Amino acid sequence: MGKKKSVVLMILITIVMVALCILSAFPTIYVGSLDIWNPAVMQFDLGVDLGGNVYAWDWEKKEMVPVARKGDSGVYYVGGGYSTYYYPNGVISASEYQTNVQFLTGEELAKEEAKYVKYNGLYLSTDAKDGVLEEDVNGTLVGKKEDGSEVKYSIKESFKTAFAAATKEIAVRYAAKGYEDYLVACVDDYALRIEIPASQVITSEISQYPTAKASAELAFNCFLLTDKMVFQTDGSPVEEMKDENVTIKDIIKSIAVKSQYNYVYIEIKLTGKGIQMLNTFKGSSTSSTSATLDLCVGDYKMPLNSNHFDGDVIKYTFGEDADKHNAETLAIMLKSAYENGGYDVTFTRGDIHAFAPKYNNNSLYFAFGATLLVMIGLVVFGIVKFGRFGVVNAYASVSYFIITSLCFAFITKGVFVVTLGSFLIYLLGLVLTNVFQMHIYSAIKAEFNLGKTVESSVKGGYKKTIWNVVDVYAVLVLASLALIIGSAGLQAFAFQALICVIAAAFINLAWARLINFIFLSASKNKYKYFRFVREDDDDE
Repeated sequence: MGKKKSVVLMILITIVMVALCILSAFPTIYVGSLDIWNPAVMQFDLGVDLGGNVYAWDWEKKEMVPVARKGDSGVYYVGGGYSTYYYPNGVISASEYQTNVQFLTGEELAKEEAKYVKYNGLYLSTDAKDGVLEEDVNGTLVGKKEDGSEVKYSIKESFKTAFAAATKEIAVRYAAKGYEDYLVACVDDYALRIEIPASQVITSEISQYPTAKASAELAFNCFLLTDKMVFQTDGSPVEEMKDENVTIKDIIKSIAVKSQYNYVYIEIKLTGKGIQMLNTFKGSSTSSTSATLDLCVGDYKMPLNSNHFDGDVIKYTFGEDADKHNAETLAIMLKSAYENGGYDVTFTRGDIHAFAPKYNNNSLYFAFGATLLVMIGLVVFGIVKFGRFGVVNAYASVSYFIITSLCFAFITKGVFVVTLGSFLIYLLGLVLTNVFQMHIYSAIKAEFNLGKTVESSVKGGYKKTIWNVVDVYAVLVLASLALIIGSAGLQAFAFQALICVIAAAFINLAWARLINFIFLSASKNKYKYFRFVREDDDDE
């Protein structure tokens, strides 16, 4: 390629990249209360750790939706979220234990102390009925009897197995709810910490913001239920379910959320045996208008009466579409209990706490500033260390920023939120892009030191590094795909990591190489371009 063509192409590429940078990161411009420009970075769906989003009430969808505008009176910032703890039966927190014993003395204190054994930040019940501990002379947990003597315990394998299985099911429920950013994490091995974002539980206009906490509480209360699902009348199982060989799947065919005429309801289709049960209930309830048929999962009861029966189908109606969030929550729990309920462990919920954004409302700006500083540092280092080849690094860094910003803003918008993990994986990709550019430069310089011309050195350097670059990015792509396929709580992070890896691979393997070829063709002095020195070569 001739020098003139290279210069023209370089100018065109620069103009396009500047335009894309404006699309990606130019500051938002306001006219009155309206936005006339919103860059890609201001349209990210943000996770709790980056402050949450700005929302407006959508009258057509009848729900809060994220928006980029911040000036309208009908637009509200919703950050932070709600958190709680799940404790399996027989396990309590250290704070609850201290509350139980703080005013006890003498025999009463000794009796209470004998009920529990300390395990990290938890206390485990010694009562055999709770099924958590068993006396074991080789056990590692030491407790006290009421007379003050020591006794050793070990945690039952059956409890460990039941807790692990129930924890997995609870995590599946939160994933099924579609929270874009949530946490289900084990704490001290045998308790669960749950976090959900406030923006994901708003079911009405912001003026009714307290309903967000009510919706969060419903999810917290429902998703911890791991009991079997049964039909009851007057607190006892119906006749059809008193047979031990009869399960809920013999009664219910399917459970789903549906809507009709702006009303949402849970539809429960019954089997032939279920229809027989329903007819039996209808016949026995004719003499009592207050009789109900309860669908129960643990402490939860869904009271059913004649208004809910539609032929061989039960329709539990909630009301307007604004209640769809709650209907979906209940349906997820019911379907989970229907398909996998009956774990040998039950949970109790701790207090619900509202928490502010983990950093602050301006965390996106700080993240953007940190990205800018890292990019400037890498560009300056590249130019100082590698001469004009460092300018290629600058174009590579800006290109990586443009690609990932546009992908995060428009490809994953409404699907995955951008979190602190997303930001860190982005920075890792940015650094990796520049590291490989430095690696390529070192290979080109090594070829040049062997006495080759600049053009030959460039070709040899790229040829000798290409498979190293391909190998690393192939491993990273496979790791991202493995996380997407195999990890219930990391798909969003893995998908965003995949975007960063593919963007970086494209730049190192193709785009930066093209930029280098154009810049090198336009350069008058190829030695200075790479900051190479060799006095005995007069051909260049």
